[in-house]
Amino acid sequence: MKPIYVLSSGLFFFMFSLTACHAADYIVTGATVPPVPLGKYHASGTPCDPKASREATAQLAYLAALSNGTKEGVLVGQNMGHGSQILDRAGFAGYEPLIGILERQTGELPAIIGLDYEHDQIFTAAELSSANAVLIAHAAKKGMVTINWAPHSPWLNDESDLANKHGTWADTRTINKDMSAIDLRLLLDPSSPYSAIWRKKLDRIATALQELQDAHVVVLWRPLQEMDGDWFWWGTRNAKYDPSLYIALWRDMFHYFTETKGLHNLLWVFSPTMQKTVSIGKLYPGAEYVDIVAPTTYQDDLIIGDVALLQQYNKVLGMGEFGSQSWRGWNDSSGSYSLRGTFDDTLFVRRLVNTYPSIAYWVSWHNWSNGDGTSEHQALVSNKNASALMNDERVITLSRLSW
Repeated sequence: MKPIYVLSSGLFFFMFSLTACHAADYIVTGATVPPVPLGKYHASGTPCDPKASREATAQLAYLAALSNGTKEGVLVGQNMGHGSQILDRAGFAGYEPLIGILERQTGELPAIIGLDYEHDQIFTAAELSSANAVLIAHAAKKGMVTINWAPHSPWLNDESDLANKHGTWADTRTINKDMSAIDLRLLLDPSSPYSAIWRKKLDRIATALQELQDAHVVVLWRPLQEMDGDWFWWGTRNAKYDPSLYIALWRDMFHYFTETKGLHNLLWVFSPTMQKTVSIGKLYPGAEYVDIVAPTTYQDDLIIGDVALLQQYNKVLGMGEFGSQSWRGWNDSSGSYSLRGTFDDTLFVRRLVNTYPSIAYWVSWHNWSNGDGTSEHQALVSNKNASALMNDERVITLSRLSW
C-alpha cells in the first residue's frame, strides 16, 4: 500500500490506497447510533453583531428554532466550488452541474447554496462579483447563502499582480510549501508589511460581501475553517503553542468587517474539524464573536463526533462540510463525467433527524479531481437516492423554507 494525498477544499486526508476496490463496496447504510439529546442546550437566536441587519436577525432566529426543536426538519445545502467556478456549465463544480441538474432530477432546490471566496485561487473583485450574481438570485427566492474563506498565505502572495499570479490551492496549505516564516502576530502588527497585505485581502473580500449586503443577502460567513487541524497555514501548526493568536485574528476580522467596513449581513460561523488536534475550546473566539458552530466531518457513517461538546456553546449548530470519506474516488480514465458516487444520500436526513436533532443544516461539498485520474463525488446530485432525499418532508429544501 502506498500513501496518497487527497484534498477537498476544506479537509486534508492522509490515507492509504487499497487494491481491488469495487463501487458496490461503498454503498453506505449507516450504523445505529444513540441520539444526542438536547439536554440543557439552547441555541441563541441573537446575533453576535449588535448591529446585525433585520434579515440576518430573522435568519438566525429561524436557524435557532431548528436547533432548539421548536421547528422541525433540517436544511439541505450544496457547495458549488470556489469563486467564479460557480458559473461553470459542466465539470466538478458550478451551479448548473451540481444544482441545475439536481432540480431537474428531483424537482427541488437546496435551501442553502454556497462557495468559497478563495482556496483554489485568489479571485479578483470582478470574478467575485460574477459569483455573487448567482448567490443574489438564490437569495431573491428566499434561499440562504453560505460563504467560506480559505485565504492564500500572505507570505506567498502579496496580491500585487492577480492577473498573472493568482496562486493555487497549495498556497493555503502547510504541505509542500515553506510556511516556516508564518507568524500570525505579524498580520495584526500595523508596522509589519504582512499586516498591509492582510488588510488588502480583507478589503477585497469586504467589497464582495458589501455587494451582497446591498442586495439584502444574509451570509453564513465561515472564514478560516478547520483551525484545529494542521493543514492550513492559520491552523494549529502555526498557532498550537499559542491558540490565542487564532482568536485574535478572528476577532480583528470581526471588528474590521463590522465596525470599519459596516458589514452587518454576516452570521459568523466557527468551523472546527472535530479531530481534536487541539482543544476546540482553546480556539473558540468567544460567544460575542460567533453565531453558529458548524464543523467539518467526512465519515461513511456520518458520525459527527462529540456533538454534546458543541452544544455547550449554546449556539446554532450546523455542518459546514458533511459527507462520506472522500478518499474513495472513481477512476475517470474514460473521460466521462457521468461516473457517479454510490453514497446513499438519504443517510443525511436519517442521521441528522434521528441522531443529531440539534443540527439545523448541513452543506454537501462539490465534486473534485484528485489530479491522478480519479475524482471524488461528494455532491448530492452525484450520489444515490438524491430524489428521495430532496423529497423527504423532513428535509427543508428551498420550496419548504420559511424564515
